[in-house]
Amino acid sequence: MSEEDECKVRINTTPREDLSLSQLSQESFNKRTTWKSCCLTIDRRAVQFFSQLSISLIIIVFCLFQLHTKPKCDTGEYLSLLTMVLGMWIDAPRLEHK
Repeated sequence: MSEEDECKVRINTTPREDLSLSQLSQESFNKRTTWKSCCLTIDRRAVQFFSQLSISLIIIVFCLFQLHTKPKCDTGEYLSLLTMVLGMWIDAPRLEHK
């Protein structure tokens, strides 16, 4: 047998992956996605999402109130602010290639 043939037939005899590595990646994921304080642990992604949602809702309600109460000629700022917030939440359409 030549050396090239021997490499093709060789069986992988390296030891299996240590399970502590997957545990380490889980721990690093938890460190990146949670905030800990003295009395509670919070998911960082949820805090950011609900903060953005509440600020957006406040802006939308404010703009709708101002559009309802202001005269028609003074509504440009509120319409642009309202469409900006709505455009931030609505994803752009995408074409899917099959």
